[in-house]
Amino acid sequence: MPTQAGHTRYAVCVAPNSIEFRQRPLPQPGPREVLIETRAVGLCTSDLLVITGKHTAITPPTDYIGHEPGGVVVGAGPGVTRFRLGDRVSSLGGAPGPDIRMQFADRYVQHEDAVFHVPENLSLATGLCEPLAMVVKATLSSGIRPADLVAVVGAGFFGQLLAQSIRLQGAWKVAMFDLLPSRLEIAKQLGADQVYNIREGGVSEALEELTQEQGFDLVIESAGAPGSLDTAAELVRPGGTIYSFGVHAWPETLDLWPWHHKAFRLLNNWRDSTARGRERNSRFAQIGLDWAARGWLRLDNLITTRPLAELQQAVDEVVGRPDRVMKIVLTR
Repeated sequence: MPTQAGHTRYAVCVAPNSIEFRQRPLPQPGPREVLIETRAVGLCTSDLLVITGKHTAITPPTDYIGHEPGGVVVGAGPGVTRFRLGDRVSSLGGAPGPDIRMQFADRYVQHEDAVFHVPENLSLATGLCEPLAMVVKATLSSGIRPADLVAVVGAGFFGQLLAQSIRLQGAWKVAMFDLLPSRLEIAKQLGADQVYNIREGGVSEALEELTQEQGFDLVIESAGAPGSLDTAAELVRPGGTIYSFGVHAWPETLDLWPWHHKAFRLLNNWRDSTARGRERNSRFAQIGLDWAARGWLRLDNLITTRPLAELQQAVDEVVGRPDRVMKIVLTR
């Protein structure tokens, strides 16, 4: 259906695994807000949980999907000082503004404080600041110490980036754990020191081979899957640290025995919605874009692009073939 004059398309999850594109009046930027024509928007794990009906807090019908957008500035409200028409930008999702999430859309409005220039050597698909900011925040909040032996559980999009970024903070060796051989192969290409298939006895093998049965200093749990926290607890050394990054949106049963005798520290990924927290997220976004622009974070072979109009098919592809696709960015 052609878009009506003065309107924009946006995606609505009308029921589990059912997406429709609807139209609404074109949003107008207010003071210090910019109007952005969407050119790329990431399909996040949290979006998948909502769309497939597995998220316990956000349930269909809802338009609360889409929070990793980037595009081109096509309008600006009064007082905007950092951007001009035509600038390539990306923005943080969930930041204050009229279109908090709801960014699987042709155009959206965002406050300029949550918008950032995309470096010239990055495409809009690889320059989405929201996931980059989360990687930087997790890395700097993980408790990494110089020369730590690090395990990353879950070789998905975020796990691959975390394995790269944790090395920037002085990790001695980084081992990647997953169930899918294709993802472990990518991890090797991106610089993981060792890769282990959990399904093929990789946990026991790694503990013996790399730690002499002592355990890893830091374990980053990035899978967000049932059993992944148990795997992390098995891998961590007594007195070590587990950083829980993965999204766990449903109740789980945990084996608490390692919690009793290992005395490890458990940290988690969280979003600080205070003014101070938003300022720090802004800094994380700028650091992430800088790391990617310098080539310190390699994203090209982690991303598959699909047209925004094929959002439903993209969801089906990610859910049905995780061995083939890791991260889909919708483009237009």
